[in-house]
Amino acid sequence: MFSRISRKHLIIAFVFIFLISVGGFAYYRSTYLTAQTADEEEIQTSVVRRGDLIIYASGSGTLIAANEKELGFGANGPVAELNVQVGDEVKAGDVLAVQGDREQLEAAVAADQLSVMNAQKALDDLDANADLVAAQAQLDLANARDELSSAQYARAAQQAGNRATQLTIEDAYADLVVAENKLQNAKDEYEKLLHLPETNSARMRALSNYLAAQQVYNSALREYNWYIGQPSDIDQALFDAEVALAQAKVAEAEREYERLKDGPDPDEVAMAELQLTNAKAALAVSQRNLEESTIVAPMDGTILAITAEVGDNVSGSFITLADLSQLYLDIYLDEADLDKIHVDYEAEVTFDALPDFVFTGHVVQVNPSLYTSGPISTIKGLVKLDESPTLTIDNLLLGMNAAVDVIAGRAEGVAMVPVEALHELSPGEYAVFVMQNGELKLRYVEVGLNDLTFAEIKSGLEVGEVVTTGIVETQ
Repeated sequence: MFSRISRKHLIIAFVFIFLISVGGFAYYRSTYLTAQTADEEEIQTSVVRRGDLIIYASGSGTLIAANEKELGFGANGPVAELNVQVGDEVKAGDVLAVQGDREQLEAAVAADQLSVMNAQKALDDLDANADLVAAQAQLDLANARDELSSAQYARAAQQAGNRATQLTIEDAYADLVVAENKLQNAKDEYEKLLHLPETNSARMRALSNYLAAQQVYNSALREYNWYIGQPSDIDQALFDAEVALAQAKVAEAEREYERLKDGPDPDEVAMAELQLTNAKAALAVSQRNLEESTIVAPMDGTILAITAEVGDNVSGSFITLADLSQLYLDIYLDEADLDKIHVDYEAEVTFDALPDFVFTGHVVQVNPSLYTSGPISTIKGLVKLDESPTLTIDNLLLGMNAAVDVIAGRAEGVAMVPVEALHELSPGEYAVFVMQNGELKLRYVEVGLNDLTFAEIKSGLEVGEVVTTGIVETQ
């Protein structure tokens, strides 16, 4: 109820203000029409017309291939045969190049065979060292037992009654009694002088003696209490932990000795077996590299680049093969146009080198994060170009730059008015003033697509009607 009343009041107020303005304007004209030097005002109007409206986001793009492969030999070596050149079209299975120096590949195979032999020998040698390993385990067990004895002795020495002899305790108590008497005497002397000013030398000296006696007493008290006391809970826990750790080391050393005394360490055997397995795997790779000394095309395509010649020693890829049967564009748009790009949106492409041709396509990918180059962040997407008689690799080159318009919306043959004619009454609700028989009539309209200039009118207006777009001043 409240929203309806607010909207009604809003519309009434809007109409009232506008009619007052128009009435004032009419009075102004009727009063001063004959004055040639006076300023004049007139209502600006526009005719509802039929036309096309396109909402788009403009950006740039770079032509790329649908699929691209970097090809090379399985290992380093010189090129003996090169059967293609840049621009050649090849079929899957065609032999593109052959490696010449097979001696290096054969040497790698021999080295890996030697590694396999060494790994096998290391595994076999474990039995020969079993006695030495068992002796070391026995020594480790003896050392662990010594550490346990030391930890147990340290804990026992700190228990109540074990910290000092009876004579030491009696001497400490005597020192405590003497310190207590001196402290009391110093306190009495100081209290006798409390009536004197704090800066009095005698009072200050008495205070110094009192504090010194207090320190001596505190020290004697701590020493006596320690002799007759026992470890704190924390200290006792630490002693117990050290003993437990030493016991665990003994248990581990016992298990290790039991495991090794009758033969080689099973873990070392497992490690040696793993090394042997790895050596055999490396041998398989080197043997495969020897077999892969020939490059075969993995797909139909066109040779884009060759970075080596016959006789060159190559490592890694040196032939680039691309599938040019379908072309794509990497496109870049301002991040403010995020609402204007989605998968399946149409795109229009004009290459810098072919300004008279407009190619079409559609968006097939929008990256989930912004693409950053220096201080600039943009939306990156991928456009698949539609097939066209003029869209061939004969007149397009990979890497060509293009202007790209992504079509976010298209309305063809629709009723249109300038955006200045629209008056937003509430979010998403619009009205216009229509000229009828020389009078202005408020009318609701349904708005479709709109850009900075025109808006599509889905309902509420007919082509040919006249709407107001504002008031202008003239001389």
